[in-house]
Amino acid sequence: MYLETPTNKLVGKYIRQFNKDERYFAADSAIVNLFDAFPGNKKLEDILLKISVINDLYSTNIFGTFNMAKHIQSLKVDSAIRRGDLGIVHKIATGHGIKTKKYKKEINFYSFATKYCNWHNRDNYAIYDTFVHKILVAYKKRDDFSDFEEKDLKDFKSFKNIIQDYINFYKLTQHNLKEIDKFLWIYGKEMFPPNY
Repeated sequence: MYLETPTNKLVGKYIRQFNKDERYFAADSAIVNLFDAFPGNKKLEDILLKISVINDLYSTNIFGTFNMAKHIQSLKVDSAIRRGDLGIVHKIATGHGIKTKKYKKEINFYSFATKYCNWHNRDNYAIYDTFVHKILVAYKKRDDFSDFEEKDLKDFKSFKNIIQDYINFYKLTQHNLKEIDKFLWIYGKEMFPPNY
């Protein structure tokens, strides 16, 4: 597998590719419109609507959307997300009581939590998913851009530092966090295509 060295030009190329893809661009625009219309997390119906849209467009597999909505409402997340509190990702991802059927173990909805926080505050929350995970690990193996172990990607504070290391190492100064997110996702998907 040949990985291109990330540059501002390469990131720009993939951002343009993302924006020209009707499916991705429309989904992004829909989520932006939804979160702009319902920025708060006090009303259960607003939270439920946002969870349902993220769950559908990102396939986050939240099987208990109502339970997750009640959980987020109980956390009173608005001020934490506004100020970029990184710990709120873990609080959303856990403690909701949604369990696997087979093992009756609570599911850690880490990827969903990063997305939920990101769409409320795109400047402070990077999105984690399997494509981002795989591409970051591949670049670490190739260039050793940051000192981390794979498990660190599942800890949001570490994950955000790893993303910042990535930006700094490759000098990706012309792009905001949301654009870096999009690049990592779309390039990760290209390098590690899904099996479905």
